[in-house]
Amino acid sequence: MRDYLILIGHAWICMDCRLQMLTDPGTMLIGHKVSDEERDCILNLTEESFRTMMDLAAATGLSMDDLRTAIDHPLSRLRHLGVYRRR
Repeated sequence: MRDYLILIGHAWICMDCRLQMLTDPGTMLIGHKVSDEERDCILNLTEESFRTMMDLAAATGLSMDDLRTAIDHPLSRLRHLGVYRRR
């Protein structure tokens, strides 16, 4: 499963990570292997991109089947995205 699919799948599931992705996508991408095209898609996502699965598929260039697979994948549900440092 590509990191891009995990990022998109988890952002669909988790409102906190979605907000972080929309407000600070650079931080969300740290440590994830994504292509330049995938990075551009993530940087251009908006709240409207997440209205429906069809909107998200169109915004990310994923097929509906790939998007469903990403959302249902255990890695998408396993942990939150981004960089978390202990305080």
